[in-house]
Amino acid sequence: MKLFDKFTHKAADPDTTVYTVEGLHCSHCEAAVCRAVEEIPGVESASASASRKTLTIKGSAPEDSIRSAVEKAGYTFKGIQ
Repeated sequence: MKLFDKFTHKAADPDTTVYTVEGLHCSHCEAAVCRAVEEIPGVESASASASRKTLTIKGSAPEDSIRSAVEKAGYTFKGIQ
């Protein structure tokens, strides 16, 4: 691992996509958005970071389904980072 790899937001796994989500302020927000997208067929796992304003998805779910779930949960989906 290179020294600065931990500071990049690029997904290491080709099945992993990082999206920008605004409105995440705390761990409750992170959990809410993860619960919303984990119900989507094709999402293997999800993790969110309020400090980075990111949502990391592992799986093959379509972006429009992820967008819909994030917005339904009350957050602003900005797309792939």
